[in-house]
Amino acid sequence: MVDEVYQNAFKEVNDILEFTDEDLINKIPTKFKDFIKNNMNKNYVTNINPEITIDKQKLLKETESILSLIYRTYWATEEEKRGFSEEDFKRILETETRKKENYIGKNIDEIFEKRKKASENTEKNSLIVVKKEGFIKRIFKRILEFIKK
Repeated sequence: MVDEVYQNAFKEVNDILEFTDEDLINKIPTKFKDFIKNNMNKNYVTNINPEITIDKQKLLKETESILSLIYRTYWATEEEKRGFSEEDFKRILETETRKKENYIGKNIDEIFEKRKKASENTEKNSLIVVKKEGFIKRIFKRILEFIKK
């Protein structure tokens, strides 16, 4: 089952697609359009106004994400798609660079030192298993102790 926020977003996307040119609609696979229609909240009332440009309308973040996915996947030119891929690659590199900078010069043992200490503390504080001896063994032990004295 799809979350209600996404159901509302699908309804907004469906309403926007109703006001979209037919040649752009035809670029979207039928399965994807059916998925949107089957999973939208039919009772949700959108405030989509065809007289106002889409960038000035108040849309759910999820709606914007779905529309971005549609544009990026189905409507963008090959040149735009390459540009998106390059931007994604740059963002990934920047993220990885920041991660490396945070750990430069740090010994791996130092990074995980807290985790090691925590596991040592749990080992120290863990319960000791006490084996319970049977009644006959206890009596036999006491007799042996008495005899040794």
